[in-house]
Amino acid sequence: MSENVFEEIKVAKNGIRYFLEEHHSFPSLSIGVFVKSGSCYEEEKFQGIAHFIEHTVFKGTKKRNAFEISREIEKLGGEINAYTSSEHTLFYVRLLAKDVEKGFDVLSDILKNPTFEDSLIEKERGVILEEIQEYFDDPQDICQTEALKSIWGDSSAANSPLGVEGTVKKIMVDDLKNYFNKFFNSNNIFISVAGDINDKLLNKLIDRYFSDFNKEKFVPDIDKPSFVFENRRFEKDTAQIHIAFTFKGSKLFSRENVVSTIFNTILGGNMSSRLFQKLREERGLAYTVYTYPVRLSNTGGTVIYVSTTKNSQREVENIIMGEVENIRRDGVSQAEFEDAKSFVSGNLILGLESSPSKMQRNGIQGLLLGKIKKSEKLLEEIESVGLDEVNSYAKNVLDTKLGQVVVGKI
Repeated sequence: MSENVFEEIKVAKNGIRYFLEEHHSFPSLSIGVFVKSGSCYEEEKFQGIAHFIEHTVFKGTKKRNAFEISREIEKLGGEINAYTSSEHTLFYVRLLAKDVEKGFDVLSDILKNPTFEDSLIEKERGVILEEIQEYFDDPQDICQTEALKSIWGDSSAANSPLGVEGTVKKIMVDDLKNYFNKFFNSNNIFISVAGDINDKLLNKLIDRYFSDFNKEKFVPDIDKPSFVFENRRFEKDTAQIHIAFTFKGSKLFSRENVVSTIFNTILGGNMSSRLFQKLREERGLAYTVYTYPVRLSNTGGTVIYVSTTKNSQREVENIIMGEVENIRRDGVSQAEFEDAKSFVSGNLILGLESSPSKMQRNGIQGLLLGKIKKSEKLLEEIESVGLDEVNSYAKNVLDTKLGQVVVGKI
């Protein structure tokens, strides 16, 4: 690819990489600190520790208690939050441009100075255990968690970022401190900012608030997991049966990623997709049906999800498998392909309207890939995909064993 495909990632004096997508249409901005910390990197005995850390840093620092951390941003009309995923944890603020320094002050404080106070950690452990229980009260969430295990089995790629009750109960304060000191370092983070700020001021703020950030050199890595595509059953007293079919997909940031997005759109990615039309509009057998990708930096899977009545289960499964076989054997039509490609392009443009989405898209690429593809190049790449490429991809991912998950009164 030519030089101008990728944006320029800058490096602050302290070695922290950052990227700014500057725009001045609104006097606001989003600041994200991305850490290469997530469930993929966790040992079995520490499942959920990255998510535990995400919670813990908000409980208090040397300068602020939990109330002050949220109040100092929210009284400005801003938002401060975080999430943990398979391969990264994001800590972010969104606020008015005039308050940018306060955003950096609070974010840097929670990422440099958490106190790990025993009593607060024990209280937060209870909160996390409640979060896990709430998650497993929802059969759709269970189905999606089990789908990861259907794709990758016992690999850490299939771990839930929430962790599991057994390990979360056993994680000690020293475990949290050791993990934090190892993973939260200047070589293992990426700062992404989008909105009403210029590069000179941003560089100054990063130097001011992150110059003394942990200089540890550790950067985690993961082995590429193997596909297993297991059949899994989860007995639960539910009104409906929740079903997932699993098969191969594409990894993040690849050309195949673009092709797979078009393919998923046709199969079950929107209301005009094949599965939505067949199961909901034509047959009235399901309210919720969709496909979604599960993408990591080195591999990927695909999930078809549907919920239906016990009496309709077999018919729904047969329709899904019939459409899968139709696409595998005959491919997709030119009209379907053109509609899906237009949808994907438009969806990308709409997704870039807000500073949070820009911040997040750039940050994930910068952290995990080490480069950020320009938005216009992404659009060009979508436009360059041909029908034969989509049909070849469909045949490749569907021409192998599929896994299945069923949750409900089995």
